[in-house]
Amino acid sequence: MGFKYLNKGEDIFDGDDGEDVYANEEQLQARLKYFEGELAGLKKSAAADDKIKILLEIGRIQVERYKGADAWEKGFAAFNLAQENELWELCVEACDVMFLSEGPDALVALGHALWLGVTFPIDPEITVAMLQHLLEESPEEADTRAVAAAAAHYITSMRCGKDDDLTFFTAQMLASVADKHSQIGDQSSFDLWHRTLQLDKPEVFLKKLSGAIDQLVDGKWWIERDKITDKLDDEN
Repeated sequence: MGFKYLNKGEDIFDGDDGEDVYANEEQLQARLKYFEGELAGLKKSAAADDKIKILLEIGRIQVERYKGADAWEKGFAAFNLAQENELWELCVEACDVMFLSEGPDALVALGHALWLGVTFPIDPEITVAMLQHLLEESPEEADTRAVAAAAAHYITSMRCGKDDDLTFFTAQMLASVADKHSQIGDQSSFDLWHRTLQLDKPEVFLKKLSGAIDQLVDGKWWIERDKITDKLDDEN
């Protein structure tokens, strides 16, 4: 798969989306009260995904309120319910809430989000967001950043196509990582860097990504990976 170097001289990770990221406590409290009411009013027969989505909304609000323990509790409850019902995309979203809560096992949650987001063909925007977390958690000179960006571009190319806006975004992501990793500023230098790190070989960088995930989780798996992969193999 060919790769065109793209860089407009802007750091795509420092952009301002124009929205105020600091909602005031009164607004957050109102949102929290609303979703807690929704949760309390759910019937026992309610669909699992309805309950999970409410738990996630509450968890995200608690992240915004810097209530990490509360956010983790709701995220983990959502994760367990999603896993029981094999709602893997919601599992990843729950892991994101737990990661953002900055709890003691936040990186374990990120590892799960990455494994599930790469293993299952979920919304590629969510998978890319999880890979961005890994990138941002890694030192600028670390090869893990390059691996995360390469995986993001590969996944969007496979799931979205080469002309999709998200694929263009991940191309910019990889160019930005190249610049910070090795001061890459032109196509020929990028091509050499790309080949040297074997980022043109999915079988290589995906194996490295798997190793990075194992380091994050550190043996604390909450899912039965072998059972999941065996079931996927049977379905395919």
